[in-house]
Amino acid sequence: MRWALSPLSQLLTCWGLSGAAVALTLAHLDRLDLVQTFMRREHLGLSVFAATGLAWLLLGLLAYAVGDTAARFSRRRQRKGTAQINLIRAAYLTFALNLLLLGVTAVWIATAAAKAGGLINLAASVYIDSLTTRDLLLENKLFTGMRLFYAALPATACLATALLCLGPLPRQIRCLLLATLIGNTLALLILPIVMSQRLLLLQLLLSCYLVACLIRGRLVGWGWSLLAVGLFLGLWMARESITNPMIDRPTLDIGTQKLAFYLVNDMWNGFAPLAVEIPHTWGA
Repeated sequence: MRWALSPLSQLLTCWGLSGAAVALTLAHLDRLDLVQTFMRREHLGLSVFAATGLAWLLLGLLAYAVGDTAARFSRRRQRKGTAQINLIRAAYLTFALNLLLLGVTAVWIATAAAKAGGLINLAASVYIDSLTTRDLLLENKLFTGMRLFYAALPATACLATALLCLGPLPRQIRCLLLATLIGNTLALLILPIVMSQRLLLLQLLLSCYLVACLIRGRLVGWGWSLLAVGLFLGLWMARESITNPMIDRPTLDIGTQKLAFYLVNDMWNGFAPLAVEIPHTWGA
């Protein structure tokens, strides 16, 4: 099953699932009134889904496939490296770096909470007006580029997972790495409800699962992957239920249609550049 873990296989799987979901959404657009509403709001027209845009995406996929094949051929001709990794030192560095990332994020939230009258008031404001709470958090950034600190949480979680899978470690080290993984997951379950960066949790879950599979050389932990799907969909639905209080619909309906819209929107972004009336250079 190693072929399923290759970058090209992952890309084909991602594009295939996205394309199928978009095609299904557009084929039943008359039944998805919320998707139509969101598309009108963002000025997304169906005219961009033309043969020219599809040809451009297929050309990009072909270019990647050629590069991937060349890299595989080159790698087979090279001798395997013999570099050794000090797992304990790497674990301490990962934990320390992650502590810095979480610490900056915690100070940021505490600063915003002080302006809102306390952490309880800040949390309550999410349910009253999530957009105002988001603006409050953005206005109280500690420094320029600070949001990159919590955007890096998926990376340190992935490192922690890799170290846990690489070999036997002392119990104390395993606890530090597990604390990193669990702490980052919890942080990215809470923050995106306000900051609308749900894909950070998706990045964390996917990277941790893939690195575990790559180290073992096979697909592992189907139960954990189902739990990851549940966590992400739970976060997605929670965000939609809070940010769309005026839509009198079940949360599942709102969340499902919003997810379908996001897939259509992303595919539209891929097709749109060649549908805009500008002097195209066709890659020149």
